[in-house]
Amino acid sequence: MGRTEHRDPQWARPGPHRVRTRETPEWTTADGQPVAVFTQEPEGAGPKPVVVLCHGLGGSHRGYAGLGRHLASHGYAVLHPQFLDAFELAGPRLGLSDVDERTWATDPVAKRKMHAMLFDPEHWLSRVARVHAVLDALGSGRTGVLVAGHSFGAYTAQLLLGTRLSGTGLDDTDFGHPAVAGGILLSPQGSGDRGLTRRSWAGVERPLLVVTGTRDFGARGEGVEWRREPFDRARSGLKHLAVVRDGDHQLGGIPSHDSGTGPVAAAISAVAAAFADHVHGDRGAGDWLAAGPFPAILEHTHQEETACPTS
Repeated sequence: MGRTEHRDPQWARPGPHRVRTRETPEWTTADGQPVAVFTQEPEGAGPKPVVVLCHGLGGSHRGYAGLGRHLASHGYAVLHPQFLDAFELAGPRLGLSDVDERTWATDPVAKRKMHAMLFDPEHWLSRVARVHAVLDALGSGRTGVLVAGHSFGAYTAQLLLGTRLSGTGLDDTDFGHPAVAGGILLSPQGSGDRGLTRRSWAGVERPLLVVTGTRDFGARGEGVEWRREPFDRARSGLKHLAVVRDGDHQLGGIPSHDSGTGPVAAAISAVAAAFADHVHGDRGAGDWLAAGPFPAILEHTHQEETACPTS
């Protein structure tokens, strides 16, 4: 695989669209629960391809602002749904008054209470239901949606892509949605965690981007080989792996509320934009990914069948 940059690396720069942000509390789940959604979208009329971006445990639907803004500038409507484990909602409900979104993970009591949701199958279902509510609200004819997520958000995105669980009481449940055309998994989980087994990805065939780091360790010390399992085991005709050299679980600050980003988060945002464009038929974006952009920051593996994903 070559290391030459594409002669016009448009994905490494902000796109041509001005970005408008808004918050909408109008989406509701099937059981009537309201879902707040923070939206970053390109200005202008007409339908826009959609990315649903899922935050991690205790995070915020206003986080991942740099990634969302970059995708929006390249023409995508990026929808950030709020989940019940967002600290803004979970903290008061759990009586956690002395910590906040940034500090709860360093407090043993707060960490224990928050992590209970991490391993609660009912909470997994609530996350999936919230994304389904957002997708259903887009209309029955909507297709081509990408689901993205970081950490616990990557777990949610995996389920929406058709990943199957075992030994959790949800065996062989199909969590997918017909609108979903591909996924972007940032720091995803591998087998042995929350019902994931080596066979969980056998039915995942949609295009897949997986991003992790060489120091992106799991709770039991699992490393890159574990984080990359969704990439290795999915049967996707198009899949791309980007590993951040010396990168930890924060991936250069990708969860930040700040739309300004450092070089690692900017590189990940560029790769995500190129992947999204390639899924939607841009051959040049696929060539740029296959060439391995940002070689000082990212190590790449690109696998693709001969045909362009949507052509």
